[in-house]
Amino acid sequence: MKHCLLMMVLLVVVAIAGLSPVSVLAAESPAASTVIETIHLNQATAEQLQTLTGVGPALSERIVVYRTEHGPFSSVDQLTEVKGVGQAKLAKFKSQLTVN
Repeated sequence: MKHCLLMMVLLVVVAIAGLSPVSVLAAESPAASTVIETIHLNQATAEQLQTLTGVGPALSERIVVYRTEHGPFSSVDQLTEVKGVGQAKLAKFKSQLTVN
């Protein structure tokens, strides 16, 4: 009888542990809930540009200075004319930018 009671208690503990809030929340939160915001290259501030992968304070300032000196970007690919932005770096954040 004691053995049976012990097994029942263990079964209840395991069942409750399987329904912990952490596991329930993990099951409910979809991975696709991350929303990537599009940044308008010709209007973005240096701080907004820093939200892009691989863009820090120095590079974001160079992008803003380039835009001020040369006028608006006609395409996102034109960013490769800014010192520090090559094709590989541009590929990391190109999908997050627009010039429209």
